[in-house]
Amino acid sequence: MQIANVVLNDFTRDNRVLKIAQRLSDDGHDVTVVALQKAGLPRHESRGGWAVVRTRIVSAALPRGTVFGMVKMAELALRVVWTWRKADAWHCNDIEAFVLGWCAQRLNPRLKLIYDCHEFESERNAKPAIERKMVGWLERRMIRKAAAVITVSPSIAAAYRERYAPYGLPEVHLVRNIPESRPAPADSGPGPDHFRQRFGIPAGGFIALYQGAFTYNRGLETALQAMEGLEDSGIHLVLMGYGPLQPLVDATAARLPHVHVHPAVPYDQVLEHTRSADLGLVSVKPTCLSYLYCLPNKLFEYILAGLPVLSNDLPDCRALIEEFQVGHTVTEDTAEGWRSALLNARAQGTSVYTAGLSHAATQLSWPQEAHILSGLYSEANEGLSR
Repeated sequence: MQIANVVLNDFTRDNRVLKIAQRLSDDGHDVTVVALQKAGLPRHESRGGWAVVRTRIVSAALPRGTVFGMVKMAELALRVVWTWRKADAWHCNDIEAFVLGWCAQRLNPRLKLIYDCHEFESERNAKPAIERKMVGWLERRMIRKAAAVITVSPSIAAAYRERYAPYGLPEVHLVRNIPESRPAPADSGPGPDHFRQRFGIPAGGFIALYQGAFTYNRGLETALQAMEGLEDSGIHLVLMGYGPLQPLVDATAARLPHVHVHPAVPYDQVLEHTRSADLGLVSVKPTCLSYLYCLPNKLFEYILAGLPVLSNDLPDCRALIEEFQVGHTVTEDTAEGWRSALLNARAQGTSVYTAGLSHAATQLSWPQEAHILSGLYSEANEGLSR
């Protein structure tokens, strides 16, 4: 099949899209990631058996503003829809790509649409109420045109079934954001101790790691506040990532000697760096249903790197942690609650989680998740040949 894997960003850090493109290419499909052009990035790239094509829009040079923004979006939609309308299938990453896929399907009724919801699309963080209502309206009218719907957590899958079953919802499949596992070589001894070496953390120091976006409603501010008063506890907080809260992170690290900032690393180096910590933090605030129901990739990264997890009380995160016995949930989402949980984790140590983490590593894998993708596209291909 010729598959357009459509994502409306510049495709520089979207690891889910990358993994899906590679798997479908390995299955023998002709895969192209359709992304957006950005200055300094190539228009065309050849990857491991698949391609990246970034769409350039002439109106990008127009000034900012609502009217000009609508012109840019209209040009982008026309270019992407017209260029890729003859593909056999579109893998639509998020609602924006699904809307374009629905338009392309009007021109090519045989086009198969796989709607991949990276979040609970109509309940996303920081979206105005009118925008959330518009997304819900679009999904109610378009979702029956999808050959299949994919979500990233059991709770989001259940919510889609409940909300859209009356509107012709196709089967909903769960494909979690589990990273590609890169086990540490068994015969090479301990891997690089990146954080202790970089920040001069003593061997007895206990490293809690926050990795991911430095942005709002991820609990970053609470984690930083929790470090107040822990100067003599032996607990160090390492924050690895980037985002709009970078000034706050940098200022706190400059003020507190046990808070350290590490730049984001390439995807293929994430697990190696994660292994340098003792504990992973999932501090997402349940400010919207998408966040309440989240099952973030950092949770799986911690587990596959052999780190126990300290998580906010989010239902799907809690269920996974309890199923495999790989950590604890924080019942009081305050600076004091996280401070107490960190002290307890330090006192308890990490060895009690060794068996659970080893078992989880054998049960959680990207190939297992990707097997579902292979089946979906096999069914779609059979449908095209009828």
